[in-house]
This record gives sequence, C-alpha cells and structure tokens, in this order.
Amino acid sequence: MLENKEYTEIINIIENQRWDKLKYLLCEMHAAEIVDIIRILDNDRDRSIVFRLLSRESAAYVFSELETEEQEKIIVSMNDNELKELIHDMSPDDRTSLFEEIPADITKKIFSLMGEQDLNITRQLLVYPEDSIGRIMTPEYIDVEPDYTVKQTLDYIRKHGKDSETFEVIYVVNKEGTLIGYILLKDLLFASQDDKIESLMHTDIIYLSVYSDQEEAVRVGRKYDLLYIPVVDSKNALIGIVTIDDIFDIAEEEDTEDFHKLGAISIDDDFDSNIKQANPFILYKRRISWLFILVFVNIVSGYVIGMFEETISQYVSLIFFLPLLIDSAGNAGAQSSTLIIRSLSVGDVKKSDWLFMLGKEILVSAILGLTMSAAVSLIAIFRGGYMIALVVSLAMILVVIIGSLIGLCLPFLFVKFKKDPTTSSVPLVTSICDISGTAIYLLLATIILSRFTN
Repeated sequence: MLENKEYTEIINIIENQRWDKLKYLLCEMHAAEIVDIIRILDNDRDRSIVFRLLSRESAAYVFSELETEEQEKIIVSMNDNELKELIHDMSPDDRTSLFEEIPADITKKIFSLMGEQDLNITRQLLVYPEDSIGRIMTPEYIDVEPDYTVKQTLDYIRKHGKDSETFEVIYVVNKEGTLIGYILLKDLLFASQDDKIESLMHTDIIYLSVYSDQEEAVRVGRKYDLLYIPVVDSKNALIGIVTIDDIFDIAEEEDTEDFHKLGAISIDDDFDSNIKQANPFILYKRRISWLFILVFVNIVSGYVIGMFEETISQYVSLIFFLPLLIDSAGNAGAQSSTLIIRSLSVGDVKKSDWLFMLGKEILVSAILGLTMSAAVSLIAIFRGGYMIALVVSLAMILVVIIGSLIGLCLPFLFVKFKKDPTTSSVPLVTSICDISGTAIYLLLATIILSRFTN
C-alpha cells in the first residue's frame, strides 16, 4: 500500500512528464494502487497517459475497477486497436457490467470491434435478467468428467487452465453437463496418477441458479466461506461461476444502497455512491423526495400539539419535556428498526419470526422505558412537581415501548408486501414515532392532570 508521500512523488513525476520513470513505477505497483492514482488525477489527459503506460493485463483489471464515467473518458481517448485489445483482455463478467452502464453509441462501437467468441459470450450473459446471477458469472472455469484420471485432469488443467478464473477448484460434470461434484487442486497433487476423479470428488457442492438474485451470492458466500460459487441452469447443467471479487462488489453495492435507503435517500438509474464525483443536481434529486414527504408527515405533529393547546396553556412546563419525549420515541424506533432491518437483510430473522420478535421487543423496550423513566423523573420533579413527574415518567415508558414496536413492525410490514425492508427508513420511522410520542404524552397529560389537579 502506497503512503501519501509516494502518491505525491508520482503526481510530481506526472506533472514533470517523466514518462519513462512513471512506466517503471507502474510496473512495480499493484493494480489497485494504480486505480487510486488515476482517480486522484484532475486532468483527463494525464489519466489517459497513465492508462496507456500499463501492461495489457494491468490495464484490463484497472479499467474494470474504475467508475463508469472514468471508463467512458478512457474509451473515448483510445483508438480502435487499443480498445479491441482492452475489451478482449477483460473477463466476461466485467465486460458485461461495462455494457450495462455505458451509453448505447459506445456499446455499438465496441460490439463492432469484438471478436465473434467474445461477442457471443457477452450476448449470452446480457440475456439474463438485470441483477441476476447470470449477469455477474463468468463462463471461464475448468470442468472434467468423473471417469477422468488424475493424470488426464492435470494435463487438461495445463492445457486449458490459463484462461480460467480459477484452477484451485475443478468442477465435475457428467456427459450431459450436469454438475455432480468438485475436486480441489491440492487433492489432485497428493493423489495417485491413475486414481479416478469419481473416487476423489466431493459431492457436498453448493451452487446457485443462474436466475437467482445477486444478493443470494453474497448470502451463500458468507454462510459457506466460498471463494467460488458454481452457477447452474434450470436443468442443473454447469454454465458458469461467481468469484469472490464479484461477491465483494455486490456486497459493497448492496450495503451502500441499504445505507442510502436507511437515510431516506432515493436510489434511481443515476445512482452513484461516490458523492465527490456525483452531479449536484443528482444529489438534490436523491434527497428531495423523502424530505418533501417527511415535511408533510411532521405537520401532523404540529396538528396534534394544536389539539392539546388548552392543556399546554395551563401547564406550560409540559413543553420543556416534549422534545425529550418525542426524541426518545424516535431514537427507540430508529434503534429497533435498524436492528431488525439488518437481521432481515442477512437472514438472521425471517418473516415468520415476527410474533416472537414482537414479544421480545416488548420485554426489551419495557425495561428500556423503565430505566429512562427513572432517570427523567428526578428532573421532572425539580422542574414541574410531582404530578408533572408522574406524567413524564409514564409517558416515557409508553413512548419508548410504542416507538420500539413501530420500528420493529414497519420492516416486517414491508417484507409482507414484498418490498425492501430498508424502504422503511430511519427518518420515516422517526417521524411516525414523533407523532405517536407527541399524542401519547399530551393525551396522558390531559387525562392525569385534569383528573387529579382540579
């Protein structure tokens, strides 16, 4: 990993146009570090020069790691031969991801430059639904039949393994192409040359359907600690594999999207997680819709306060505790919502668990409410007297319980209607809890104070 001073040195080399030295340094650097160099350059010309100095192997990897806007600029700067080589050197899944993002005119140009084999593979992957496993799998893997000997298999790997994404895992298929097992390279190295693959292969194989959602790859990869996941069609025929780098990319993308939704930030076709590079108008579009909706939701809180104007005018000290109570309701709801959304997302909690989780949340929130009630009661006695303290203490218990239950139930409700639970974002939960907390507090105050002080 490069230090800041090393980045500074490289920038100085670029500014002084010492291209021979730069080319030497780039050969010594990891591709991920070169991506960082390209991203911190302000000049498109400098980015293009750095990219042209890379080896073909490094260029393909670096290009696949860049943002779409950066990729477009590099494509525009390349001649047809350079572009043809770059696209050919990219892995099929990275190539497919590129075509999902770039404009149609650039896609058309690249298609015209691609070889027949690369074009057929790309078209095959683009046929699968967007966000499906089929879009991110690669057909570059090694498979053998069960009647192969260890010697035949090793010879086959030497001949065909160079273009494969992995040769650590060799998949076993029957004559119809159906996936029946796998064998590790280390198993081959320690086996007899004449041993049959069928006697050595593992049959406890985990695989994915080509039509499964990409999030399934993340869940399966995490659960079984897999570096590679085979992909099968409807007849269980092996047609590709998903690699760990793709699993990481999906996990990062999905987590980023969930964080945006939790913050009530809209996700659309212009979605770009890099706010530094994002267009200000795009950022405005992402944020304004929910903010606008929540304005009208929060107006209800003002309406509720207006309904209890007479009680408030008689007991002005109630106002002092209003922000405290509604914030406590919102915070409790936000905590509960965040915990349950995360658990639903990773599969720790399922839709059928809602009743169990409801009972558990009632117990936890009641204890939380009692603890917070005890803490706030002392302040309430000093500020408003014993009756006000009674109102505030009871209200605190109720708003924490109700807020927590709202935070718990909303995600389950969204799942029931087959919506993403992260759509029940923290600002939405907080706003609903604010309204309910205000209503509970002022209604409780009206009932208790009118009955016991008059």
